[in-house]
Amino acid sequence: MLSILYSLSRTITRSRFSILVLCALLGACASTNSTRPEPGAGEAASEQIFNPDPFEAFNRDMYAFNEGFDKAIGKPVATTYVKIVPAPVRRSVTNFFNNLWEPNSIINALLQGKFHKAASSSARLIINSTAGILGLFDVAAKLDVPRQQEDLGQTLAVWGVKDGPYLMLPFLGPSNVRDATTLAVEWVSTDMVPIVFDGTERWVIGGVRLIDARASVLGLEEALQFQVDPYIFLRESYRQSRLVQINDGAPQLEAEEDPFEDALFAE
Repeated sequence: MLSILYSLSRTITRSRFSILVLCALLGACASTNSTRPEPGAGEAASEQIFNPDPFEAFNRDMYAFNEGFDKAIGKPVATTYVKIVPAPVRRSVTNFFNNLWEPNSIINALLQGKFHKAASSSARLIINSTAGILGLFDVAAKLDVPRQQEDLGQTLAVWGVKDGPYLMLPFLGPSNVRDATTLAVEWVSTDMVPIVFDGTERWVIGGVRLIDARASVLGLEEALQFQVDPYIFLRESYRQSRLVQINDGAPQLEAEEDPFEDALFAE
């Protein structure tokens, strides 16, 4: 399920997956209603119907490609990673990459005028980079400093840039024209992996980040197995969850309990 990798890892966690599913179901209904012309509306009204997926043929091909690649490589690697790497170590890996994302959240929160979120992300970066040992432990969560997830796509949305057609990217999964154009900009400007690491290290660390992100959504593919059209379910899941994220409509995530961290800092 490589096609759910970035959409889920960037917009949800396990605790929010039920929200995503609900949004998807509501979004599917809303999409169906918005594309049905009124009785007697005629051809002019039909031509004005909004089509969120004009590249559907291409997108379905990319979806099939991602599924095939994930079945052959992505999921087996992630499954092996989960089996051989202890859970506390995997948690620290996730925390480390979350900490590297904080500067991006700070910058985009400032650009959106969300100064309270910028302050929260700044506090998390300082606390976790020091007391959390370079972000390996989420000490800020223990101090009730919530994690924010702001990106350039959200910033452009706040500035009034429309999302454009839905777009399924090879390897990276669901996106849209607006958000897809921000990936390269973030990679060279605010993504700390290519900034902090160089040469071979950059690609090794980047690979570990992808494996960790894929491992974090192992087991969620069951939600697609029972769908009549998994492609449409995934599309509406992404579109609705992205709207929730942009509009700050999702509840704050509560930090998951980590007995390993609790025991460490209790000492």
